[in-house]
Amino acid sequence: MPRVECKKKDYKLKDFKGWVVQQMHIHHKTQKEIGEALGVSQGRVSLMLKIPKNKKEEREVKNDPFSYGQVLTLCELFEASDEEKIRLLTL
Repeated sequence: MPRVECKKKDYKLKDFKGWVVQQMHIHHKTQKEIGEALGVSQGRVSLMLKIPKNKKEEREVKNDPFSYGQVLTLCELFEASDEEKIRLLTL
């Protein structure tokens, strides 16, 4: 299904969550290690990375669980390039 402009923020958030999971695999990091870097629990990291599959889960999952500071922390942790940071930080 093509992406529509009115859901741009939802798509970018989903892409960011996917990027974090991909970087976790590349850098061999666990949710616990990510939680320690962000100052939250492993369970909270799991909820932050959850992508809702249906309307019920959409109501349960916070729309934008990452603060600006947390995104910057993750970029530093995963050694993101400047271009990647710009792409990730512009919602």
